[in-house]
Amino acid sequence: MKTVFITGAASGIGLATARRFASEGWFVGLYDINAEAIERHLSGGAFPASCGGACDVTDRESVTQALAHFAEASNNCMDVLINNAGVLTAGHFESNDSAAHDAMIRVNVLGLTNVAQLAFPLLKATPNSTLLNLCSVSSVYGVPLLAVYSASKFYVNGLTQALSIEWAEHGIRVLSIKPPFVSTGMIGGIPEQLMKSFTVDFSPEQIADEIMNALAGSGGSYLPGGKAKALGFLSRVMPERLARRIVMYVTGY
Repeated sequence: MKTVFITGAASGIGLATARRFASEGWFVGLYDINAEAIERHLSGGAFPASCGGACDVTDRESVTQALAHFAEASNNCMDVLINNAGVLTAGHFESNDSAAHDAMIRVNVLGLTNVAQLAFPLLKATPNSTLLNLCSVSSVYGVPLLAVYSASKFYVNGLTQALSIEWAEHGIRVLSIKPPFVSTGMIGGIPEQLMKSFTVDFSPEQIADEIMNALAGSGGSYLPGGKAKALGFLSRVMPERLARRIVMYVTGY
């Protein structure tokens, strides 16, 4: 039985992805800072082959314990790691609370790094394993009103690219998926100015489908949806000044 470890699995994309893997017969490890929600999901009958519990990705000891818990239940096997846990706060950079900036950096950057590094031994020990990092279309070009979040996803993109080279010798595939806005609790605080242009085109279940498609493919970076693909293409081929003008236009600047 194939095995998958998912962070941020209590809700949103993480939970939808966990359900999708379970429906296809995988052994699923659901981990989240919200341990009570994980327990409810595990006892609900949707995950017949599973384990899970608390995992604060910003705390290396918490991550270590979660990985040990998963390893014991999965016979030291991790075919896929879905590095999904993340937080988002939108607004003008100078006005956002510093605690919100700190949280995005700690969870989206430090947390993702902790999980990847600490999971390496399990991934290395599992033939043809895969690390999939949840990135964002905001890593294509810096998005105003999402400055720190966008910057954190640039980090995710860079780390993914580097590890895809470094870890190839260990038989570990590393890739990212870069969704646009998804209908989850994370978009609750997005300013109306952005929502007019960056419409919510995907449900968590659709992103779970995109994740499965990415895992079945051979690429290193996936942009779900026509709008995201177009933005990714244009950012590669057009001069920086023009790319900047387009981002200013679509975000109302």
